[in-house]
Amino acid sequence: MIENNIQVKLDKFDGPLGLLLHLIQREEVDIKDLDINQITQQYLDYLKKLQDVNFDVAGEYLYMAASLLFIKSQTVTQEEDQKIKIEEGDLEITTKAQLIEKLEELQKFQKLGEKLWTLPRRDEDIFVKPKIDRKAIQNSILTPMSLDSLTEVMVDFLRREKRKYTVVKRDRLSIKEKLTELKNRLEVGAKTTLTQLLNTQENRDEIVITFISLLELARLNKLDVFQNEHDGDIYVEVINSLDSFDVETADGFDPEDEKEEITDEDIVGSAPETAPQ
Repeated sequence: MIENNIQVKLDKFDGPLGLLLHLIQREEVDIKDLDINQITQQYLDYLKKLQDVNFDVAGEYLYMAASLLFIKSQTVTQEEDQKIKIEEGDLEITTKAQLIEKLEELQKFQKLGEKLWTLPRRDEDIFVKPKIDRKAIQNSILTPMSLDSLTEVMVDFLRREKRKYTVVKRDRLSIKEKLTELKNRLEVGAKTTLTQLLNTQENRDEIVITFISLLELARLNKLDVFQNEHDGDIYVEVINSLDSFDVETADGFDPEDEKEEITDEDIVGSAPETAPQ
């Protein structure tokens, strides 16, 4: 049997069997009343019109023509020794009954397809908005902040606060303690805003200590600080794991800051010399 990887699809039929069904339907006759002589001649006439198709595809149509001629030969002679001799398996369809069965099967699937096509299709008229990678867009517009800009934001944040704060002393909170807290709290890839981090602090001095601790982590390339527009949210993202970070190695601040009260004016002096880039 000829194997075909290419199929010809015309307006009214698909493949050689579809062509046969089309010719029968055009004559408006029942498949069971098929005139093998007439349909064979019509089929061969139609093949003459298919001159520009691919050779492999044409072979499929010629294969069906051979089957029709074989079936026709069986109808015009009654003597066994006058039948055309073929090897078993050369032709898939060798009798009129087999041909009718194939045509009826194809017709059934055609009608089923037409029925399915008329049924309402789910979400046919619904257009879904494509998913947007907001994180990728956000990362593409965020730009590193300079130390001066970051410090100005911090001072402005403190000035907007209305609450009264107490003095921070060593026995209450230290920068290294705050670093330890941030180490346990922040995860690699986590992104949050500076405002969210500072708003969770209980008093003014804790806000300042948190700010200095974040600057120290930025100096050590543990996190990045970004902003997408002037006066917009400032984002803090951990870029290197803090699991192995030893807070005792942090030395980007003056240890004396942990013993004295910290004021707005001390913020600039307490910050690391290297700005986060």
